Amino acid sequence: MAHIPLENRTVWITGASSGIGRSMAQKLIQSGNRLIITARNETALTALKQSAPDQVEVVVADIADSNSIAHMRESLRALTDHIDTVILNAGTCEYLDVSNYDTDLVERVIQVNLLGMSRCIQASLELLKSSSKHPHIVGVSSAAALTGLPRAEAYGASKAAVVSFLESLGLDLNRYGVDVSIIYPGFVETPLTDRNDFSMPFLMDVDTAVSLMIEGIEKRKIKITFPRRLIWSLKLMAALPEKLRFRAGLSMVRNTG
Repeated sequence: MAHIPLENRTVWITGASSGIGRSMAQKLIQSGNRLIITARNETALTALKQSAPDQVEVVVADIADSNSIAHMRESLRALTDHIDTVILNAGTCEYLDVSNYDTDLVERVIQVNLLGMSRCIQASLELLKSSSKHPHIVGVSSAAALTGLPRAEAYGASKAAVVSFLESLGLDLNRYGVDVSIIYPGFVETPLTDRNDFSMPFLMDVDTAVSLMIEGIEKRKIKITFPRRLIWSLKLMAALPEKLRFRAGLSMVRNTG
């Protein structure tokens, strides 16, 4: 697989107002890229633009809104005639409590993590096809996509769907010269994981995580996974016979009394 540096490219990053997306944007500014950054928080996006006003453009959007496609497409086309790399990082996480089952929670998570990603692809795909610099779609899934985990009915299902969606997309876009990569991060220190109320093994700081992501993106890896110990633990769990895998999963269920 070719090594294509993330330098001097036109890059669209979603979920850029905080966490992984913001750190990614900051690193890509340093390597001379032109960025278009998207999230709901206009104040945070504007602050990031002010750090490099000649390199950064802002498109405020809520990708959970089905009406966002036309707005994003028109905004992107007003800013550029091509996009070289799309980093689909925007996501959310809510954990399901089966004692108070909530289908609306499941729908909210899927609206952002899966359908929101699809909306962004629809908004940017023609601009990607117009790139002459080996266009690339990078979608962020999760290590939680590797096997079923307690309370992850919504989050895990959405991220597993992202994997299937992007794997299929990579096949269908190959004839257009558009590469597709999938990132499976473990626990990364961000405002999203700060809300977690459980132990997070192999927790990684955001700058280290983003450096690993960029390394994998530049190598055009189809799957980018980290941290290694967590990924292999979950892969091993997923490979167990069903009864053993079920017992392993049960050992993680919290006793809420």
